[in-house]
Amino acid sequence: MIFLWILVAIIIFSIVVLVHEWGHFAAARRFWVRVEEFWLGIPPRAKKLFTDKRWTLYSLNWLPLGWFVKLTWENPHTFLVYDENKKLYNNEKLEKDIKAKKDIFYKSWEKIWKQEKEEILKLLEENDAKYNLANKSSIEQAIIILAWIFMNFVLAFFIFFVLFLIWIKPIWINEKIETNLKLKIIPTREQAIESGLIIKNPWVILYPMKWSIAEKSSLKEWDKLYQVYTCKSKMLDYVNCEWWELAEVEEINKPDDVIKIITKNAWKDIAFYINAWFLSDEEKKVFWDDGMVWWSFVKVSVPIEGKIWSYLWENIEINNDYLIKYNLSDSAKYAFIETKNQILLTFKWIWILVKKIFNPETPVERKEAIESLSWPIWIVDFINDSLSAWFIFMVIIWAIISINLWVFNLLPIPALDWWRFLFITINSIMKRIFGKKIISEKTEAILHFWFFVLLIALSLIIAYNDLNKIFAN
Repeated sequence: MIFLWILVAIIIFSIVVLVHEWGHFAAARRFWVRVEEFWLGIPPRAKKLFTDKRWTLYSLNWLPLGWFVKLTWENPHTFLVYDENKKLYNNEKLEKDIKAKKDIFYKSWEKIWKQEKEEILKLLEENDAKYNLANKSSIEQAIIILAWIFMNFVLAFFIFFVLFLIWIKPIWINEKIETNLKLKIIPTREQAIESGLIIKNPWVILYPMKWSIAEKSSLKEWDKLYQVYTCKSKMLDYVNCEWWELAEVEEINKPDDVIKIITKNAWKDIAFYINAWFLSDEEKKVFWDDGMVWWSFVKVSVPIEGKIWSYLWENIEINNDYLIKYNLSDSAKYAFIETKNQILLTFKWIWILVKKIFNPETPVERKEAIESLSWPIWIVDFINDSLSAWFIFMVIIWAIISINLWVFNLLPIPALDWWRFLFITINSIMKRIFGKKIISEKTEAILHFWFFVLLIALSLIIAYNDLNKIFAN
């Protein structure tokens, strides 16, 4: 089953990336930019499949993770050749000097002959071709580079829309990221209680630690505490204690109530009223006659430090009948809101993650942040705790990964689409003002290549860690 879910995770991720890359592909075809290659997986290439009528090569790579498109311009032709003063050529001056029939040289100071010059000139002219992305207008370039914004948003919106129209259950309760965003798929605890997904009962669950005061007082794991009784004087025997001897009855609704009462009654005896079903007197008599005890008092002698060493939880339960379902117009409305808020939540999560990694308050915080980095394989580990059926869960994850991919590509990191958009915008502005580009194609290509290698390496490391955690569990 683990291998099956890993395969499903890879397929889901690949479909999301396919939609993303198809956005680039379709926009490039629309503006007559040549798509040199459309491939599945991470290089190196395993097999060429075919070339279509518009010179696009379709191929398979060895590591089948994701899809990629390569446009003409992404790797512009550059050359390590020098002029007579041993100065490295840029493309514009190189083309000009070849046409002027000047001598050009390799780094070894070996002269480049006529036939080789003609081949270099042909490649330089390809850099200036009309089908080259770099030669399109800034607006057309921006549309092609940012086409994924439209595709990934539409994919997430469409999935949420269909699910809201049919029916859907939340997949998780967000208890890690504080937010006021209205979320239906991953609501906060407060939102889950308010919507009815979580049913909050008025007692508290106890879980005594080993060898603790709580355990020695005969409190058991998963005991339900409803009331705490306190007395005016120290009580020695609760079994023989009459009701009128009790001075106060403290109602318990949340863990903080228990903590305050125990702290206030340090060095005193108190009584926990646990596992109470609150039956009527007539009902109690029936159960007593059957020998069934449904409630009891437990005496607890609180030490001077005011702690009894027990875990406390709110007594909550998931409403398994809870569903989200809307009509046509409301489904569209809430699908848009959910997509938008999931995007904002992802940005917030990334900011928190970066802050904890690079500026943690404690070393443990940094460690936890690094361990939380995950590849889509985390789906395998996450599905066991999902509140939804596996199919619905997978469809929702499909939408969330699409949103995450969008947000990730908006980070200003070389090799990602937003960086390319910035590169295009900056160069366009500089060319209008100063008549030339501030960042050369060669510099951009080098940055793009090495950051692409770095991101692939980082992805593989995270995927490896994910697999280790899954098999360890």
